[in-house]
Amino acid sequence: MSKPIRLYLLDYRPRHRAASASLAQRHLKLVLESGHRRTSPKRRAEIVQEIEAIRAERDSIIARLRKEAEVQGGP
Repeated sequence: MSKPIRLYLLDYRPRHRAASASLAQRHLKLVLESGHRRTSPKRRAEIVQEIEAIRAERDSIIARLRKEAEVQGGP
């Protein structure tokens, strides 16, 4: 199991907040599209891949924040 994500302990700068908010918005739009009954199985598979890419980007942002915190002697 991975380390818990505690963003409130990290130096969460405006650029990180904006990027995270954008990723979250895109994720929610994809989830809504996926749940629509007219969404084809092919498109649903594409949505799964897009969501995985969004999660990877989010994890990358969090990893950078954690690394910066460790270098600065934080959590």
